[in-house]
Amino acid sequence: MNKNLIWLFVIMATVFVTAGDSLEFMPEPLQNASLESRKFVVGLWPDWLKGKNTNERTEKAVDELENPGKKE
Repeated sequence: MNKNLIWLFVIMATVFVTAGDSLEFMPEPLQNASLESRKFVVGLWPDWLKGKNTNERTEKAVDELENPGKKE
């Protein structure tokens, strides 16, 4: 029974952090708390773990085809 309550709390907390500020029936202080919680969680992610631009090589090739004389 105790593990079920823990999982229920984790699911509720995740829903609150991800979508709490968009739920109109919640009072304003709770909406702000949800937004600030999400900003805090995103702020924990290190800057050096940014996603790669998977289209970078294609964009360079297109630029070179469109502007053949221009070198960067």
